[in-house]
Amino acid sequence: MQIPGTLAIKLAKAAETAVKKGHPWVFEQSIEKGPADAQPPGSLCVLFGQRSNKPFAFGLWDPAEVVRIKIIDRSRGLNFNEEFLSAQLEKAFILRKPLLERVTGYRAVHGENDGFPGIVLDVYDKTGVFKIYSEIWTPYLGILLPLISKIFHLDRLVFRRSRKLMDNRQIPYREGEVIGKALLDEKVQFEEYGVSFLANPVSGHKTGFFLDQRPNRYWVQQHARNKVVLDVFSYVGGFGIHALKGGAASLTSLDISAQAMEVARENILLNNLDSEKWNPIVGDAFTEMSRLIQEKSTFDVVILDPPSFAKQASEVPAALRQYERLAQMGAALTAKNGYLILSSCSSRISMEEFKKAHRKAFGGIEKWQIVKEVYHDVDHPVTFPEAQYLKTVIYRKRRE
Repeated sequence: MQIPGTLAIKLAKAAETAVKKGHPWVFEQSIEKGPADAQPPGSLCVLFGQRSNKPFAFGLWDPAEVVRIKIIDRSRGLNFNEEFLSAQLEKAFILRKPLLERVTGYRAVHGENDGFPGIVLDVYDKTGVFKIYSEIWTPYLGILLPLISKIFHLDRLVFRRSRKLMDNRQIPYREGEVIGKALLDEKVQFEEYGVSFLANPVSGHKTGFFLDQRPNRYWVQQHARNKVVLDVFSYVGGFGIHALKGGAASLTSLDISAQAMEVARENILLNNLDSEKWNPIVGDAFTEMSRLIQEKSTFDVVILDPPSFAKQASEVPAALRQYERLAQMGAALTAKNGYLILSSCSSRISMEEFKKAHRKAFGGIEKWQIVKEVYHDVDHPVTFPEAQYLKTVIYRKRRE
């Protein structure tokens, strides 16, 4: 494996401490001694200690980003070669192996948390979706992609680019390019806990499906029998289809995308579920929830899983107000003794801030019991604070 170059780096004291404690990012302003000239992406960075003057970590150089060095290993010596990459991928596979007894759709590589900063790999049965967020891996794709296919037992990889890399000419694979066996259909089928779904790996949002809510979807399946269910921000029906699988009396799905609702219909038919129990509503979540409240509708299970409201720090106050508003509306729609499931995928908002917004929405917590707090499943490991993005609280409305 040919490395573009090897760079000797020394960091400011605080940054050195952070890396030694496990943080995977080195910002450009934290580099005290580094290369004088521009260096190609993917150059191997050897980080030397201020006092010891010995290596303590290794990373890859990213000249296009504020996070200039992305850490791949913390040790005193590294042979950055095919064997190293293979061992890292094997580690990721072994971590997920228990999950594979009951699911065929999972996140196989979760970026920095598996030692591959700037990479996401999602697997849908025998199809892997490799999404690249940083050009640091460009020099190594020729070795990395075949290793991935071998270790995760894949027939093909679909290559996806992040938005910022869409026009990058150094990356040798096109957006949506299929590597390996041809895809006979644009949708691929996978399973989770007895439910089948269709993912669109070539042109679907993200990698074609949202896998991270799997444990909460399964919880809904286990608690849905004879329940009247409302799934808001339903997308392609993940929560709702689990509810129908679990024997829900009825399902109302609400999403702004008519196209997503059509895929939800396909997923319902794929599972041979009773579509007569399904009431799809295409529209704005806040508008349609307000209408349901005015109509005095209530549901035994209300699920609110919105998109991220805070993609940068300046958006956090507004996002908390949105979460409070959603919780208030969800509470009004939850029947006595019913469940209210509130989720956030905003990494900048902590679980405590999230629950505080709920308390304000509820006017206290006396009428609500916290049944469960849920974070990431095993295929979305978390090794540093910024990676802790997903949080869910399941509440039960007490009988008055």
